[in-house]
Amino acid sequence: MNKTLYKEYYKDFTYLTKKANSVSKYTLVICEKADAAKRIANALGEKVTTFNILNSPVHRVKRGSEEYIICSAVGHLYNLGTTREKRDVFPIFDLTWYPLNVLEKRKNYISNKIKAILTLSNNAGKFVNACDYDVEGSVIGHNILRYGCKAESSKVFRAKFSTLTKEEVSNAFDHLKVGVDFSLVRAGVTRHIIDYIWGINLSRVLLSALQHSTNNVRAISTGRVQGPTLKFIVDREIEIRSFVTKPYWTVKAFVNSSNGKFYAEYLKDKIDTQSEALLIKEENEGKEGVVDQLRKMTVQIVPPTPFNIGDLQKDAFRLFGFSPSLTLSIAERLYLNALISYPRTNSQKLPASINYFKIIKELGRQTEYQKEAAILMKTKLVPKEGEKYDPAHPSIYPTGEIPPIEIDGRQKKLYDLIVRRFFSVFGDNAFKERMQLSIKVGNKYFWKVSGGRNLYLGWLVFYEKYSEREERALPPLEVGDKVLIENVIVNEKFNKRPPRYNYGSLLEKMEEENLGTKSTRAEIIETLYKRGYIMGDSITPTNLGFQIIQILSRYSNKIISTELTRDLERKLEDIENGNDIFNEVLEDTFYFTLQAINDLMLNIEDVGQDLEQALRETFYEKSILGKCPQCKDGNLIIIRNKNNGKRFIGCTNYKNGCRASSPLPQSGVIQNTGKTCSTCGWPIIIVKGKRRPWKLCTNIKCNRKK
Repeated sequence: MNKTLYKEYYKDFTYLTKKANSVSKYTLVICEKADAAKRIANALGEKVTTFNILNSPVHRVKRGSEEYIICSAVGHLYNLGTTREKRDVFPIFDLTWYPLNVLEKRKNYISNKIKAILTLSNNAGKFVNACDYDVEGSVIGHNILRYGCKAESSKVFRAKFSTLTKEEVSNAFDHLKVGVDFSLVRAGVTRHIIDYIWGINLSRVLLSALQHSTNNVRAISTGRVQGPTLKFIVDREIEIRSFVTKPYWTVKAFVNSSNGKFYAEYLKDKIDTQSEALLIKEENEGKEGVVDQLRKMTVQIVPPTPFNIGDLQKDAFRLFGFSPSLTLSIAERLYLNALISYPRTNSQKLPASINYFKIIKELGRQTEYQKEAAILMKTKLVPKEGEKYDPAHPSIYPTGEIPPIEIDGRQKKLYDLIVRRFFSVFGDNAFKERMQLSIKVGNKYFWKVSGGRNLYLGWLVFYEKYSEREERALPPLEVGDKVLIENVIVNEKFNKRPPRYNYGSLLEKMEEENLGTKSTRAEIIETLYKRGYIMGDSITPTNLGFQIIQILSRYSNKIISTELTRDLERKLEDIENGNDIFNEVLEDTFYFTLQAINDLMLNIEDVGQDLEQALRETFYEKSILGKCPQCKDGNLIIIRNKNNGKRFIGCTNYKNGCRASSPLPQSGVIQNTGKTCSTCGWPIIIVKGKRRPWKLCTNIKCNRKK
């Protein structure tokens, strides 16, 4: 990296200083996002003056005798980089924090952000890091104050808040923490360093191996969390493909009684042979049975725990089909609108300090929650909490603020889910009566019937629309009652293979194995998609994904070791909790990286050839959309025009005369659904672009489009 280029971003911009710094010795507040800066400014004072420096909005507000200038970043303004830009150079251990505009394409935008903050810092008497109170927010604010503002540590303060409501922000500024939150900063910096060293070195080795075998220069990578996560998917796929399907038979009966009709299951769930199943049908159908046992039990169902980000992402996927990254994005927008608390939390705790009664009372002002709020306000509010604890933030909860009119449909869905989950944790245990009865036919055959009914809904009053619990009532029967086995139904079934991971179950697996953080897991999954290692909502590894894991397993198995990654996560948590093991963690990382590089370089030719073959197969695999509905013989595939680069669909049977073709959208990522149009039989695809994904039939001449 050119040092002169780096220094030019720290010049003294006197013409801007004169405009911005007309007030002497104010407190400069650094926020993570522009919306947060605006809310904090409005929370600190009634009269807010807003002006622009290099297209960056800046807010000035007076609070008591203190003057505040509040500005914002756009997430990280500084990131790790290296002077060794050539991709075939490794190992890389010499890292420096650079302005992001030096490392990425957003040169002017980021450069202007940094210049604006530098200008504002020139006349500041104090500095407040008001970025999100977590590891990443601490690193973002610390780097801006250290490298941009050159702030002395004695002049630095930290604001801690979990919601952007006026009351909580005001309270946070009344009780600012003195100094830098070094434990969080050091944990964040350590994570950035080990992830960068691990990722850049191993990715460059793989790229070098590929270039050794071919001129292909496509992006290829692995990482500390990326590798083990991909291995979960590959291992599950191997398990699925090696699964041996075996048939079995189930038997159920339609039963008639004087008190009603119902279905009963044969006592033995799975019958190994068809002949045995047919014998049961023959000897029971049309016969009289008698209720010989009846069991009733009352069970209580405890309320769910409050949402942390992982639980919210899993429920949003289950209920709405939202991907983890989409859920996090929507939750962050709700947070910036002061509708919910900070979402990037691992906590399942709701401290009494948030004032449950006040929040529920405020929620009751919204028409759709009046009934539920009224019920809870008459009870003693004691939340059902989980075991997980986050020292930075409580679990996710609504603030009670009324949503703005412009809130969109997806935000409404997620907000409603969060509100109803919040209500439910204060609910009573639900009670349900479960009944099981046994029917005897002769002395040889037994049938079972299960059902239940709700005795007391408790917390389900608030969360029933999102609960999967169903009520199945049974006719009022007693021991000794006679019934008629009217009809016996025999079904052939097959034992089920293990399911593929989806967004929700993969997140759950990563959390269970302690891979990544609450903030990074969704991003890791998205990276695997972008790299072409996995595809589909029912997550399937591509040939390239398979090959990456096979290569790393064969030549350097520790790279994808869950145990190694889990151990590092524990050490990072120790650093966050104040343990001084920073150097120890870095030394271990350096040693391991060198060992992994050596293992792969000893087999560079084999690695390169394996990757080249996998890339070819993956490209073809992702290009095929389905069978051609015209010739019934070829496959419809995505083709690029050699002259203009535009993509379209064509048939692989073109040389034999099939002229099936259709244009495609030229922007966005195309994902095959595996489904065909009910009108014309052509493949249906999903196009994912900057806006929300959209589904379409690939046949431009489809009658449905007319």
